This record gives sequence, structure tokens and C-alpha cells, in this order.
Amino acid sequence: MKSFLLVVCTIIGAASYAQTIDIPDKNFELALIQKGIDSDKTINGLMLRSDAELVAFLDVNNKEIQSLKGIEAFTSLNYLDCRNNNLSSLNLGNNLALTTLFKDVNNTIQYNNARDVLSWFY
Repeated sequence: MKSFLLVVCTIIGAASYAQTIDIPDKNFELALIQKGIDSDKTINGLMLRSDAELVAFLDVNNKEIQSLKGIEAFTSLNYLDCRNNNLSSLNLGNNLALTTLFKDVNNTIQYNNARDVLSWFY
């Protein structure tokens, strides 16, 4: 019985994790809410994966964001403006559609773009 409950809890946990992504930076989540992207409209550190997958253009310039953790779920993203924030790293390894990145006034930022096919990089 314990094994059965463990399996059921694991499946439920995995299914719910697959539907949401973590957005730990409150300023990033607030920007997503203000732009109508985060459909639950609540700063709770979570966002629906389906909301993120629809976004092609994202401008979060000058929003006092320290982390864009969760951006990896924005798989249709082709334009990202994250200038004038306090980012120290940026993982774009899953953002295979990304062609334009604006990030010029951030603190020293290390970024990972698996495809390295940015047409415009500022």
C-alpha cells in the first residue's frame, strides 16, 4: 500500500511540475503579469508552461530583475530585451528560436546560448 501511494504521489508531482515553471524573481514575474503573459496574475513563483511557450517577443528592459530563471521554458522566444537589470547569468540553452538579444547595460553577464545563432546581439 505504501509503495502504491508513493507511486501515485510521484506521478501527480511529476504531472504538476510539467505544467508549471519556476519564476523565483518577483520582478520578473511581475513584468510577465503586467505584459499579460503570466495568466494566473499572481506573484507566486510559478507560471504555466503553456503561457511561456507562446511568447515570441519579450521586453523586460529596466525592471530591476536579478534572475531570469524560467526563461528556458520560453521555447518560441525569438526576441529578448533584458537590458538595464541586475543579471549575472542568463541560460538561453533551450531558447533555440532566439535570434535577437539585447543585454548591454547589465552587470557582467555570462550567458549560455546552445545554438549561438543570434542575428542581433547588443
